[in-house]
Amino acid sequence: MQTEQELEALVRAYTPALLRYCTGLLGCEADAQDAVQATFIKAWERRHTLRGGGQDNKRAWLYRIACRTALDMLRAARRAEQRKPSEPLPPDPGITESLRDALNTLDPLDRALVLERVLDGLDYAALARIHQRPAAYLRTRYHRAKRRLAELLQKEGLHHDP
Repeated sequence: MQTEQELEALVRAYTPALLRYCTGLLGCEADAQDAVQATFIKAWERRHTLRGGGQDNKRAWLYRIACRTALDMLRAARRAEQRKPSEPLPPDPGITESLRDALNTLDPLDRALVLERVLDGLDYAALARIHQRPAAYLRTRYHRAKRRLAELLQKEGLHHDP
């Protein structure tokens, strides 16, 4: 397979068969379509490994690539399934849903400062080392964030003093 025209001919000739084959291996047509597409990309990238010009040779070569691609996809899915936590983590008992919503409206740095000061009890020197900013600047940011948080919670009818 030396030219793009030859690849296009292979794609037209073998896509339906490879799609059926990969669907059987993967059990999902959408995944099979991804596998077939990846097969043809790998075939183009590895076209120099195809020996001989016989049609049976091209067919076996494509099926071998498709099989390996599908098996790689199955292994990746199995690894991802093993990494998923079995149960969702419980919400932090120190943070109510309304407080979490209010915190999420803050700038990420401000949210981090509030959590680090209130939940972790870090002092401004530690915050300065973490965020690589002057402690005085972080103290000002923290107090502004705390005031903004209190305003947001008062609007919701909740009073919470972080």
